[in-house]
Amino acid sequence: MPELLATSLPEYIATGLKEVAQEQGFTEGLYRLESESGSNMGDGFVGQLLKVFIREADRELVVLCKLLPESEMRKQQGIPLFDRETEAYMQILPLLTKFQDEKALAKHLPRFDNVPRCYYAKTTLDKMESVIIMEDLRLQAYRMWDKANPVDFEHARLLMATLGRLHALSFAMKDQQPEEFAKCRAFEDPMGKMLELDPTKGFEVMMAGMCRRAIETLDQHDNFRREKLKQIQDRCVQEIVACTDGKAAEPYAIVGHGDCWSNNMMFQYAEDNKTPSNIKLIDWQLSRYGSPVLDLVYFIFNCTDEEMRSHSYQRLLSIYYQSLSEHLHNLGGDVERQYPRIAFREQLKKFGRYGLVMSMMVLPIICTPNDELPDTDTAMEGFMNDMNNGNTNAELAYGTTEKAAIRYRKRMSGCIRDTIRYGYI
Repeated sequence: MPELLATSLPEYIATGLKEVAQEQGFTEGLYRLESESGSNMGDGFVGQLLKVFIREADRELVVLCKLLPESEMRKQQGIPLFDRETEAYMQILPLLTKFQDEKALAKHLPRFDNVPRCYYAKTTLDKMESVIIMEDLRLQAYRMWDKANPVDFEHARLLMATLGRLHALSFAMKDQQPEEFAKCRAFEDPMGKMLELDPTKGFEVMMAGMCRRAIETLDQHDNFRREKLKQIQDRCVQEIVACTDGKAAEPYAIVGHGDCWSNNMMFQYAEDNKTPSNIKLIDWQLSRYGSPVLDLVYFIFNCTDEEMRSHSYQRLLSIYYQSLSEHLHNLGGDVERQYPRIAFREQLKKFGRYGLVMSMMVLPIICTPNDELPDTDTAMEGFMNDMNNGNTNAELAYGTTEKAAIRYRKRMSGCIRDTIRYGYI
C-alpha cells in the first residue's frame, strides 16, 4: 500500500510537489500526497524514483519524482548529472520545442515531441539537493525494451527517425536564430565536470580495467584486433573527452540526448503489442552539445548485435539522415547546406569510436539481468576501496554470472569487430 507522505518529505521535494499541485488546479489544504517506490532494481543507476499520487476528492494526478541516490559518495558523483537534466528539461528542450512550435507545422507532418512531460525540476548544488518531477509514462502503456536482448529493427528504426528530428531542431535554430541558440552552445559535456571532480583518477583506472575485459572477449590468436584495443586501453577517458568535445564537431554540433541506450527510452505499441508506434526519450543526464553521430553510434553499438549490423547498419544511418533532412526542410533549413552526406560520413569516421569506448562501460550492465546486478552502492564502494588500497588493476564488478558473461563476450567482441571493420579505430 502507498504510504502517506505529507509530513515526511524533505522540504525541497514537498516544495516542488506543492508547486505542481497548484499549477494543476488542486486546492491548497484539500489535496493529499501518497507515495510508493517508482522503480525496479536495475532500472536506474544514477538515482531513485518515487511515485507520488496527488489526490483531491475524485481527482488524481500521478507523477514520478527522480531523486539523488542515498549513498553520499554516489550523491556527489550524481549531482552534476542531475544539474544537467534539470537544465535540459527546464531550459534547453523548451527552447528547441518553442522554436519548432513557432514554425506552425502542418498537422500531418511529424515533429519532435518525444520527451516525457516535466512538471518541475530544481537542483541546488551547494545543498546537494535535486528533484525532477515528471509524468509516469507507464500509465500511457509505455514500457522499456528488455535491455538484455538486442533491439529488433523496428525499435531501432523508430529511434533513428526520432533522433533525426531532434537533431534537426538544433541545425535549424542554429542557422535561423543564432543568438537564441547560443544557450545551447554552452551545453558542454557533463562527464567533463565529473572528471574534474575525480582527483584519484578512479574513472581512468575503471575504464582501463573495462578495456582489458573487452580485449579478453576476443579470440586469443586475434592479435590484430587485440593490438588495436591495447593502443587505447590507457587513454579511454581521453578518447571520451575528445569525442564529446562540441568545438571539435563544429560546424555540425547539435544538442543530443547523450545517453542513448535501451533503458533510457520507453515504447508505446500498436494493437499487436509487438510493433512500436511511439517512443519517449528519458534520462537526459548526459545531454550535451556535440557531434550528431554520438547518439547514433552509442545506441547502435550497445543495443543492436553484430548480426543486425551486418545487414542493417547502413540502412539505420540512412533512416536517420532521411528523417533529419525532412524535418530540417520542414523547419526551413537545407540538409545539403547544413549537414551534407560527406560531412556525416566524416563525422562517423572521426567520432564513431565513441560507441565502442562507451560499450566497454555499458555492455556489462546491459548483458546482466536486473536481478543479477550487484547493488550499485556496494559495487562502487568496493571499487573505491580497491583504488584507495593502491590496486591499480581495480575493476568494477558487473556481469558476474556465467550466463551474463557468455552474452557479454558475444556482444562485446562483435562490437569490437564492427568498429574496426567500419574504420572507426
